Amino acid sequence: MNTTTKTVNVSKAERLLSLIGGAFLLLDSVVNNKFRGVKISTGGYLLYRGLSGNCVGYSLAGKPSWRDYTNINLRTNLIIERSPESLYRIWRKLENLPRFMSHLISVEELHEGIYEWKATIPGNTIPLKWKACIVLDIPGEVISWKSLPDSQVENSGKIEFRKLDEDLTDLRVNITYKPPMGLVGGVISEFFHEKLEKEVKEDILNFKSFAEIQMMKPERV
Repeated sequence: MNTTTKTVNVSKAERLLSLIGGAFLLLDSVVNNKFRGVKISTGGYLLYRGLSGNCVGYSLAGKPSWRDYTNINLRTNLIIERSPESLYRIWRKLENLPRFMSHLISVEELHEGIYEWKATIPGNTIPLKWKACIVLDIPGEVISWKSLPDSQVENSGKIEFRKLDEDLTDLRVNITYKPPMGLVGGVISEFFHEKLEKEVKEDILNFKSFAEIQMMKPERV
């Protein structure tokens, strides 16, 4: 008998949410005929998940526990031979990011201050998409963004441009990726892999070379 699927691998908070969600769906299936079969099956699974503490999806994804989905937090600083204003202009045009961040396919502005991000997954051709908005923007000093609620991936970033000299900047980088609550494997789970953390670190180092090469060209970023 396979005992892996019977392991308690769901947090207490997730179990509570599963119980509430399952009970709601089952109750709704009684009073509303629409999608009754889907509601019953989904509600039953959520109740099982909440009562047993076992998530089959985690097991299928190769994660014995919800604790194995860790955040990716990158904090670093770089000394770059460019002015804070010129570095800010590169970052403020977020469409530039895929030019030096290899894990990003594209960053496209949908509305003023709101962008759609598309990222690759190490070892997988299926991309992930999420929307993020600019939450802090001080020209030449700092830019910060945060993913919108209900995104596939929780992503936030803060870039500070600290002037050391006219053409010398201490760039402070803080980028975070978090898995959504209730992650159940599949494409999203594959995104949170140690390879991604390594890739993001390398991408930030790439920015130094990218920015210093840009200084040798007319600034059109």
